[in-house]
Amino acid sequence: MSLELLLSSFEVRGTRLRNRIVSTPHATGWGGSSGLLERSEVDYHVRKAAGGCGLVMTFGSASVDPATAASYGSVALWDERNEPALRALAAGVHEHGGVCMSQMTHMGRRGNSRESGIPLRAPSDVPEPVHHEVPVALDAAEIPPIVERFAAAARRLEACGWDGCEVTSFGGHLIEQFFDPAVNTRSDGYGGSLENRLRFAREVLEAVRAAVSERFIVGFRMTADQRLEGGLAPEELREIAAHVCATGHVDLLSVSGGTGATPLSQAATVPPDELDEAAYAELAGAMRAATDVPALVAGRILDGETAERCLRETGVDLVGMTRAIIADPDLPRRLQDGVRFRPCISINEGCIGRLYSGLPVWCSINPAIREPALEAPARAAQPARVVVVGGGVAGLEAARGAASRGHHVVVLERRAVLGGRARLALERRGRRRWGLYLDWLEAELADAGVEVRLGVDADADAVLAEQPDAVVLATGSAPREEAVPPGPLRVLDADALLEHGTPAPAHGTGAVVIDDENGFVAPTVAEVLAGHGWQVEIVTALPGVAAEIDPTQQPFVLRRLEIAGVRLGPSLACVRTEPAGAILRHVHAGTEVHRHGVGLIVIAGHRRAAPGPRAALRERDPALEVHVVGDALAPRTLLDAVAEGARAGAAVRAEQRRPAPAAARV
Repeated sequence: MSLELLLSSFEVRGTRLRNRIVSTPHATGWGGSSGLLERSEVDYHVRKAAGGCGLVMTFGSASVDPATAASYGSVALWDERNEPALRALAAGVHEHGGVCMSQMTHMGRRGNSRESGIPLRAPSDVPEPVHHEVPVALDAAEIPPIVERFAAAARRLEACGWDGCEVTSFGGHLIEQFFDPAVNTRSDGYGGSLENRLRFAREVLEAVRAAVSERFIVGFRMTADQRLEGGLAPEELREIAAHVCATGHVDLLSVSGGTGATPLSQAATVPPDELDEAAYAELAGAMRAATDVPALVAGRILDGETAERCLRETGVDLVGMTRAIIADPDLPRRLQDGVRFRPCISINEGCIGRLYSGLPVWCSINPAIREPALEAPARAAQPARVVVVGGGVAGLEAARGAASRGHHVVVLERRAVLGGRARLALERRGRRRWGLYLDWLEAELADAGVEVRLGVDADADAVLAEQPDAVVLATGSAPREEAVPPGPLRVLDADALLEHGTPAPAHGTGAVVIDDENGFVAPTVAEVLAGHGWQVEIVTALPGVAAEIDPTQQPFVLRRLEIAGVRLGPSLACVRTEPAGAILRHVHAGTEVHRHGVGLIVIAGHRRAAPGPRAALRERDPALEVHVVGDALAPRTLLDAVAEGARAGAAVRAEQRRPAPAAARV
């Protein structure tokens, strides 16, 4: 598809954007809870402009008020200590031809007061089910100072050289709390009628517009669908958008979906792979038509064709491709040049999912976000022969990195296909994009001249026969024998079941999935079993099933398990099996329960590192440079495997001990 519209310029309040691609606001958590803007975050946003992004929007949930926390490690716009970094960020974006805007907000009842000790403020004292706090209802006299703090933040941004700001209600922030009659139960001039519930938003926008110059862009972000039973309906939100934009103070309307009112509606604000791509595009188009204000849509828009269709078919003007740009900061330039890019897989595990879990933002498939030096490792002084054992993502990233530095690389993989455990993730509905990432890796290896040999079970003899100067062992993991409960019932490893197929129900229709990891493996295999007719129960010694899955994915996982009829057994351990079934023990009470009619046990949990021929290689050639990465070092997540593989590829510096093969000679 031609990307003519996506790559065309667009003007907002007299400011020209070089294309229609936007990186929408998000926090990084890199400054902790200080609210201070770190140099690493300045560089991160400037890098997006260098990659060709037209509009770089920053600082999701950036606070305008000391009384509302810099939530999720976001930036405190009220703090004058951030001014030098704000100036540097704006100058850097402009140097690379981009335009920059900062989001600014008051969180209201969102967030928590545990660190600050300052109780949350909201229109009313209605608690929020996600953060579980009862807020203080704002006194009418407290509202004008908050309005002025929005204006002061906008003035600061313009004084620091920024092109605009975005006032946000999105995600259930304070302005949306005033909109929603289920949250705003006031009886004064800020509650009751729609006109009153809109008053705070209108006052904020009017004050912001008055505080800045005519050239400064003022945006407004809101949801088009709360995805909340009993919440504001899309048609009500369109009416709100029309009233807000009718003030004449909104130059750009940014639209997405979900809200921060329940775990499920909050999870929808950054759509994971459970939701459709471009999930909110049609709703955003309807808002564009209702307001006649330029509109930006965000929500799982991950490639050029999807973005172009959004623009052509819905009437929106700009598209947010934030996670796709995190995965590949050069995405806009690559789309312009028509070349391959690293595809976002939108699992959220490395980015927003970490942020919502109180951790700094990284990326599952782009380790250079956390370690910029990995983006373009220096060429090796001398090309060497590198053997990578294992064709999972850790091995493939190691091979890619080493080859990009000029080494001659051979990959030995025992399976008939590349991808390792990551390929098994394709068994989960919605995870098509994992395959795109694996395809990208294979194409990168082919372009770099990496030699890939499949069906090779490489022991020390096979590795040493290649005369390597360095070896990367990415040999994965194996099941833990001690996880298998004693008894006569059939026991399968979850990976083996996903790779080789699901047995038909026999000797009873029940299957118990034992999960001590609390990630995606147990839910995935449980759904597969249920789809083949098994009556499935997941048992875990931990307090809840899927407890380690991040908040942007967990509600969808639990919903799917309920729909599939999978029984959940928290705080239970499977201690043994009998011909008639399984014996479970409550880990706290010590009581035993019998599950009759169980014919299959599946182990889905912590595995054991399988470092392959590491010991034999060290014994046979102590001077050989050997790197062990990914699950072969310690079984963990996709993010860890990718990062360790990339580090190994960048770290291979072995002096060449043998003549380089002809293909590697310069």
